Amino acid sequence: MGGIPIVIFLVLAALAYRHKGPHPESYKLGDEWTHDPILWAADEPADHGHGGHGHHVTVGGGASGKW
Repeated sequence: MGGIPIVIFLVLAALAYRHKGPHPESYKLGDEWTHDPILWAADEPADHGHGGHGHHVTVGGGASGKW
């Protein structure tokens, strides 16, 4: 019974250090972009506001201010 924890540890270590398999090459800034455009906005419309502040916030704000 004393060797069971060691066997469990070795099995988990073998699973953790096994080869992860193929993965796509990382994009480098100098490479040409080959995918479709990704459309998103840094400041999404925030029309819900937090209520009771007396003004209607339409876009932006947050911790970093308006851009």
